[in-house]
Amino acid sequence: MNPNLHVFIDEGRIFTSLNASSLPALIPPVPRPWNSYLESDSSPENIKDVLTTQWAYKTRPWFPLIPENPVFDGAIFGCLNHSFYSLPIEPTSDGRHILRGDVRRAWEDLEQKLLWCRTCLAQNMAFPWYGQQPRTPADYGYTRSHVDVKLAKKVALRSHNAFLGIAALCAYFIMHHLESPTNSPSKWTSVLTKDPQCPIPSAWVVELSRTFVRDFTNAIPRTGTIINSAHSLGWDSDVHMFERFNVPIWVYWPPNGVVGKRWKHHAPCAEAIVVATEKSLWGTQSDGWGEQSDANPWGAQFDANPWGPLTDGDPWADRANDPGSFQLNDPQPISNADAESRPDPSFFPKPEAGSGRKPGEDWQQFFARRAAQHKEKEEKETPSQRSACLNRIEMVGQKLPGRSSKVKVFEWEPQDEHNGFLLRKAVTKANIEGVWGNYNKFTRIYDSFANQWDLCLALNPDSEPDGDDREDDDDIMPPLLIRGPSNVPPPAPCSFSQDIYRYFGQDVSLSSRHTGIEGLVPVLHHHFGYRLNAPTSAPLYGSIRLEEWIRKMTWDHVRKLLGDSTTETGMIAEPQRNSIIYYISYLVNLKDTELDTIPPDVWDLGPHPSLPIAHAHIRVSYADLSQRRFYIIEPRESPTLVVWILAVPDPITAVMCLRRNWGSDMREIALALLKRGMSFKTLQRMAVAPTLRHPLTELRTYTLGHRASPFRAVYADYAVYEQLRHEFMNRPRARAAFLHGGLVWRLALHSLGFDHLPSVLDGISTEAVPFGYLLFWNGQTYYDDGLSDEEIDFICGTYYIEKSQSTDIVSWWPRPNAWDASGLNLGFWSAHCEDWFQKRLDNIREGVSRVRHSSASDANGPMTSTQWKRSLKFNPGTNKMMQNMSAACYDHMSRASVWTDT
Repeated sequence: MNPNLHVFIDEGRIFTSLNASSLPALIPPVPRPWNSYLESDSSPENIKDVLTTQWAYKTRPWFPLIPENPVFDGAIFGCLNHSFYSLPIEPTSDGRHILRGDVRRAWEDLEQKLLWCRTCLAQNMAFPWYGQQPRTPADYGYTRSHVDVKLAKKVALRSHNAFLGIAALCAYFIMHHLESPTNSPSKWTSVLTKDPQCPIPSAWVVELSRTFVRDFTNAIPRTGTIINSAHSLGWDSDVHMFERFNVPIWVYWPPNGVVGKRWKHHAPCAEAIVVATEKSLWGTQSDGWGEQSDANPWGAQFDANPWGPLTDGDPWADRANDPGSFQLNDPQPISNADAESRPDPSFFPKPEAGSGRKPGEDWQQFFARRAAQHKEKEEKETPSQRSACLNRIEMVGQKLPGRSSKVKVFEWEPQDEHNGFLLRKAVTKANIEGVWGNYNKFTRIYDSFANQWDLCLALNPDSEPDGDDREDDDDIMPPLLIRGPSNVPPPAPCSFSQDIYRYFGQDVSLSSRHTGIEGLVPVLHHHFGYRLNAPTSAPLYGSIRLEEWIRKMTWDHVRKLLGDSTTETGMIAEPQRNSIIYYISYLVNLKDTELDTIPPDVWDLGPHPSLPIAHAHIRVSYADLSQRRFYIIEPRESPTLVVWILAVPDPITAVMCLRRNWGSDMREIALALLKRGMSFKTLQRMAVAPTLRHPLTELRTYTLGHRASPFRAVYADYAVYEQLRHEFMNRPRARAAFLHGGLVWRLALHSLGFDHLPSVLDGISTEAVPFGYLLFWNGQTYYDDGLSDEEIDFICGTYYIEKSQSTDIVSWWPRPNAWDASGLNLGFWSAHCEDWFQKRLDNIREGVSRVRHSSASDANGPMTSTQWKRSLKFNPGTNKMMQNMSAACYDHMSRASVWTDT
């Protein structure tokens, strides 16, 4: 036996589990086995029946993944943060009631997004062909109006719970993506973010991964499932996957069952069963009458039976456990003292004729007395009588008795004049339909001997009446088989972004949690040289202009100046914020000749820099290649494993590498730069004469062309541009767009995605030598892929508008001359950059006219360079800050040695 196996005994039944230390609080009745002829099972279809642990069903492999206590918060599920009492209901024009409009629209939006995620995640995923998908929340009626407020709330709450079914199915597919040996852990996120029809922003997917949909840790307990070891599931292999992801699994071992290979790891040994049996007898087992409770003095409820569990020795156990009927077990004995203290029957209402209730007998005593009578009858029953009784129970179920039915129905009604005493009264056949829906399977008891129903709310006063579902159950469509991606329309692309903005605020970056986009603290240190242990009371350089600038600046302004657009207000304490503001005031206001006045305990550069040129893993030197300075990064000791030379043109990037501890692997260092949108070259020395280069006219020209004035671009033009850009990015030399950095890098990334980045470092393309970038150094020639100015303009979506005496140049995205002078250009792709990029995408998709000669405003269309510079100005201090940083880093790197290519 597995040493980690837990063995449990409950009502004489044996259960085992490898990852659960106790049994579920409630074990439902054993269901009917799979019907191979009908290809169906008895799995519950209503979501309210599966919010607790269920038996394993062939058609519902997602049942075990329903969270036990889901927390509805965050950017995605916050709209579901409602209880029965807080659900807002509003009246309709025809006097009915419906979920309030804003909440209803938020639920509809979330439902569409989850269904879309389910559709994307299900692609190429194995799923039982007979598997049943959960009903959608809309199927349960929250979009419809109802006769009263109470019913509208209960229907909305039922729809609210239905979101858990879709979430569980999404979790099932995500778990399969994670479990697949051919998939990387991020494969499931790529499926969502790279869907060609509706790519979901990565920040939304990250938020989804932090909810109960993806969180498979112990922090999110799941309902799990109980498996009958006597039957196969059809998805047996999923059980081991569930266990690895902390989903509780219990295996039930029926009497005389055969231990097969399927569940051999869950099989208990005889000794463990004996130990577990002793624990159950001396531990939590109560006497034969069941555990006493205030709600039910006749025993705790088990398996929908309010009269306590039946023992294995009871020949009628199966009948009592049937969810469609209730058989009464031994009653709680009434002592003589109780009989003596019973009040005078004259104080109670007179029993109705034919009700079978004795004078002064309350509902508890009535059911206890009848249970004793049933036990005597069971002992005297013949086999034929028993068979007839069981057949009657099966036929009756929980169905509403018809007009021709011979069954009698009694309702226990409170009597106001007798302090709410319950009186058993017969219900006429005409009125049965009117009262039946006020009860459910927990408050109805069928007497198979007398062929009578008792309707008594006191049996379970907190249960939900079936009548609350009656209006809507007839309208719920039957669940469909999942045989392939369902026909779900994609949500509006901007709706995902709106979830993030709505929850985090308008300043949040949609990709701020991507590893390539760092937070404010690492940006301050690695890119701007701020010492993390800087004193909070750093001396201020005596200058009126600094004091004026500090007085006007707010913390949010400084964060945006540094490229941060996330709400990290709680990360940095107030004294440290002041020190950072002082430091940035130096970089923005001082001249480059005054930078040596910055205190050395705040900045790692200056006249006596604390940042050494020597590095433990890399060597950084400089070289003037073709009259342009580059900084060459090489491993200090270990041999390089790439065929190219890493060269960065920006001294700020070179100094940033000295501050990092990225090791000596040139490919990993280059990939780190690539993920951050920083410009660099991968120079490869080639003994090829420059005369062998070919003119660019031999290449296919990618351009959006010249247009006659007046030209007004519409959204169809943007779609054509994106399609052409995607096509160009599949050309070999297009890898140069990733090396370019900045906005050109981001547009290339938008076409091919992050997964393409490692292939950029495989080396120069076949088009690099004849058409690419050529540099000279000490008589040697170095080649890399490069882009012409026309190709860069094309990537930015440029049109040339021909006028009578001039040509206007407009573009969907700012060209390098506008980008380089903008307040977004910090030498790396910041959170603020990504925030702006996503907002621009949304504006184009939602704001550009769809009609060529529409009078609608096209402020989101292509703009001239002047318009772009004005649009991207943001904080004017950015350019001055970057100029000072560049000057300081250039001076610092002049201490480095000159590169020698050996």
